[in-house]
Amino acid sequence: MTQGLDLLADGGTVDLVDGTSVQLRYSMRALALLEARYGSVAAVQNAIDSTGNGAAFGPIIQLVGCGAVGPGGFEPNFREHQDAKGERKISGDIVFRRRKDGADLADLLHPGRLSQYVEAFNAAFSKALESLGNDDATPAPGVPVETVSPGLSSTTSPSVPSASAPVSSGT
Repeated sequence: MTQGLDLLADGGTVDLVDGTSVQLRYSMRALALLEARYGSVAAVQNAIDSTGNGAAFGPIIQLVGCGAVGPGGFEPNFREHQDAKGERKISGDIVFRRRKDGADLADLLHPGRLSQYVEAFNAAFSKALESLGNDDATPAPGVPVETVSPGLSSTTSPSVPSASAPVSSGT
């Protein structure tokens, strides 16, 4: 029986240039971020260009960053927009900042370790999809991948009283 953090799909470990490391885990939150960024699970799996003719470094920051969210100690910062049809999409890249010191994950990844990052992503992402009941993580060619949108709902948090008194302007 799988319990607790086992459901978060531990994957490979990513070594950072400051001597620390991050265990990649693709929780539902991480998978939802990737889906919002790339549009579908199939698009996530094709994000890194393996031909050498397209982008590799930008997408790997996004893929590793989503796996480092939560227990990995990083938080995502992004801009989201909603089009006229009500569809929401992340604009641009997600910036991942470490909670303890605000360091940007992109500055902590080393270009020479690209293959380590790809292997760690592949292991963790495959395990995440398997733990969600998708034993075959790659959709068959021609089979549409269905995505779910949260819709046009929103919530508002109540105001929280401030613990500090307002500063006098002196007038």
